[in-house]
Amino acid sequence: LANRKPEGAETAFMAAAMEEAVQRLRAQELAMQERAEASEHLSEEIIASMSSGLLVVSEDRHVRTLNPAGRVMLGLSDDSSSSAMDDVLQTAAPLAAAIDECLETKRPVLRRTLQTQLRGGATVHLGVTVSPLRGPQGHEQGAICLFTDLSDVVDLEEQLRLKDSLARLGELTAGIAH
Repeated sequence: LANRKPEGAETAFMAAAMEEAVQRLRAQELAMQERAEASEHLSEEIIASMSSGLLVVSEDRHVRTLNPAGRVMLGLSDDSSSSAMDDVLQTAAPLAAAIDECLETKRPVLRRTLQTQLRGGATVHLGVTVSPLRGPQGHEQGAICLFTDLSDVVDLEEQLRLKDSLARLGELTAGIAH
């Protein structure tokens, strides 16, 4: 009987071991939470820093994300209260139609050029790509749309066409006069 440990010592040892295991689990959980928050913060910084517009729409046609560059290109203020896609994109119906097409067909809309009229009457030419957004098991979760303002490029193309037309007109006039 002398070799036998008191039962209280075993209980104290088990309690200490359990407490230590719980503390390690809490520390791991805290570290995971900090990494998740840092990752989310980095994602938000990347999205906010993009020069292209980024629009994420859920399957039920609600805007989940619209970055600052996208808001500027679409002429939207930061205080829009509605998240319904039709409300957010009411001045950009062609963009909404491209997103609807992707949501309905479950296929990407690649490199499409769209023309839309903003509230102030300005015409904007957008280069658009819309892709289905799939979850972890491949289930459709909505669509992700990247777009950029091509208005300056379109204006330059028009100027080049005009210059070419004027050059041909000049050649024709010179030929007639000769």
